[in-house]
Amino acid sequence: MQDSTQKKTDLDVIGLSARSATGEKPVFTGDERIEKILGVTLALATELAVTRERLDTVERLLEKNDLVERDSIEGYQPDDQVEADRNALHQDYLARVFRALR
Repeated sequence: MQDSTQKKTDLDVIGLSARSATGEKPVFTGDERIEKILGVTLALATELAVTRERLDTVERLLEKNDLVERDSIEGYQPDDQVEADRNALHQDYLARVFRALR
């Protein structure tokens, strides 16, 4: 059984950060422009951390199960549907990253 301290460290920080914030935003510098840049930077860092973790998981599973060689990944050429799907993902990503500017 976990104690309350352990439960606090097990919070899904990344999942919580995707929620819409309520209340006032924390202010670090007092300069609105710098605050917006910090917001964008934090959003990018969060997105990158999640992406790297998911990619690491996929690569480990592929390697463990002998499903894909790394050369196949490097040489992959997406078709038009994959490109369209990725463009939609990019738009969602940019909306999250630049939320701080709205």
